[in-house]
Amino acid sequence: MPSSTDRKRLEVPTYLHERLVDIAIEEDRTVSSVVQEVLITGLSAYIPRRLSAQDDERLTERARLALDYAREEAVPFNHNYIGTEHLLLGLLRVEEGVAARVLNELGVTLETVRERLGTIVGKGKGKGTVPEYLPYVPRARLALRLAVEEADSLDNHYIGTEHLLLALIRVREGMAARILDRLGVLDTARLAVLHLLTEKEEKSTTAGA
Repeated sequence: MPSSTDRKRLEVPTYLHERLVDIAIEEDRTVSSVVQEVLITGLSAYIPRRLSAQDDERLTERARLALDYAREEAVPFNHNYIGTEHLLLGLLRVEEGVAARVLNELGVTLETVRERLGTIVGKGKGKGTVPEYLPYVPRARLALRLAVEEADSLDNHYIGTEHLLLALIRVREGMAARILDRLGVLDTARLAVLHLLTEKEEKSTTAGA
């Protein structure tokens, strides 16, 4: 058990506390030991949301596909996590998406980013299989939250590959931004996305007039 200096106060509803007490009595244990075991077991099986349920529903099919591809891209590198670099690779695999179109026009290809990632990060010690779940690292989770902000700032009710790319660019400490910076397109890519979205909006307005 942790020392008193390592403990934090945890408040639980009365009915849960009563159940914990019952278990402790039945198993001749302390309540704190039961709580610790329950928390460890629960946390080991817990899968955190990548976005809130409401925001997750706003993801376009292409954006969802990019996130699925990001998980797959971690496998050849034997990475047991999803980072901003994998998200970037996932976006590039969705060739019909705005993000891939912009990046390809700037000379950024899937093969180029894979090569850069292999040089900078290298391979891990994974098994080379696609696990059902890979955790998002903090910077990747930040990018997902920023994608929501990007969509909101543009008054878009959806979250597409373009918003994910804009978010990756904003996470300057992330591997994706570092790779784009080394390729000399970090700031250019953001301007290109915004320019494309402006053109799209203008065409939509003109068509509806």
